[in-house]
Amino acid sequence: MKKTQLFTILMVPVIAALAYFLYAGIKNKVDEDREIKTREAAVIERLKEIREVQKWFLLVNGRYTGSWDTLRSFIAEGVIPIVEKKETIIQRPPDKAYLGDSVRVTYDTLRREKVLDYLFPKSKYPNFNLEKFSWVPGYDDPNKQFKMYAGKLTQKSGAKVDVIEVVDPYPFDKTRKEDHPNRKRRFLRFGAQDEVSTTGNWED
Repeated sequence: MKKTQLFTILMVPVIAALAYFLYAGIKNKVDEDREIKTREAAVIERLKEIREVQKWFLLVNGRYTGSWDTLRSFIAEGVIPIVEKKETIIQRPPDKAYLGDSVRVTYDTLRREKVLDYLFPKSKYPNFNLEKFSWVPGYDDPNKQFKMYAGKLTQKSGAKVDVIEVVDPYPFDKTRKEDHPNRKRRFLRFGAQDEVSTTGNWED
């Protein structure tokens, strides 16, 4: 057997092995990216739900809460007003028509509903579990909760305003770093401790 033939025969399994490892590496990366996308979508959805509850808590209580127990109690026992916004256009007299019409805005309370029934109806959330509301989706671990901060921020004018921040401190995507210069690549979160915002960093 010629050396070239022997070399070719020996190289076939080597090439096959390299091709397999290359394929496996690419497949693993694709699978990992898909898993990251799925799990982060679940985290973002939960952050949106927490944000909505906090907005209603602020409306009813005049502040946000940094306590999960308090927030869960609000969901389970709280009642929120469902209001209707009405705008009435008031025309100015002819001699002041140049000023334009004015608009009077009023709010009428139509009814009151339980927070749980209004925000998490069984038709949309058949498996809603209040006890796991603070848990980071994907881990099913009570020790891995969202980190929640609520407080007051003193503005330059001296006025104090309410601020809220909720963060997922257990990112499945290990490339997310809390000190990353790009806010979108930091831990998933909404709100901030140093500014009045409820925007999520996935929305920036």
